[in-house]
Amino acid sequence: MSTVPGDKSIDPKIHFDAGLKDLTRFDKVRVINIGGSIQYGLLYSIVYFAIGIGLHYVFPPLIKSEPLLNIFFWIILQSIVIIILSFYAEKLVEMIPGIFSVMPKWFNLQDLIAKGFVPYGVDEFKGNMASSIILIGTQYRLLNKIEYFTSEFSRRYL
Repeated sequence: MSTVPGDKSIDPKIHFDAGLKDLTRFDKVRVINIGGSIQYGLLYSIVYFAIGIGLHYVFPPLIKSEPLLNIFFWIILQSIVIIILSFYAEKLVEMIPGIFSVMPKWFNLQDLIAKGFVPYGVDEFKGNMASSIILIGTQYRLLNKIEYFTSEFSRRYL
């Protein structure tokens, strides 16, 4: 939620000035966004770390004697499973309310809620990129297959 007027302006100067003002502001909304980003980033990291470790043991390691097409099949299958699990991981994490929404009176959010602010989530960065790195980083069997497939495919066909 941006509280800076002009952030959607067609005029580049007004748009830039509004963006600069939004970048440097520090208010309740910014604290909620930062706190929520940390909360969701940590939750995503924990969930993806668990998923990554589980997937590592579900899928077999690279067997270089297998045909290249079989290795490609395992890469695609593991990628599809990661996509599906990531979809449900996002649903799981996003159903948890933001830390600031648990006690809106304690954090004195009535004035923001009256203006239409919904503290049940964060529209800003949620740590998805860091969490994705954790998920992919735990998949070194997948990474080994991708590296091997790429190098063998390039050597044979390019």
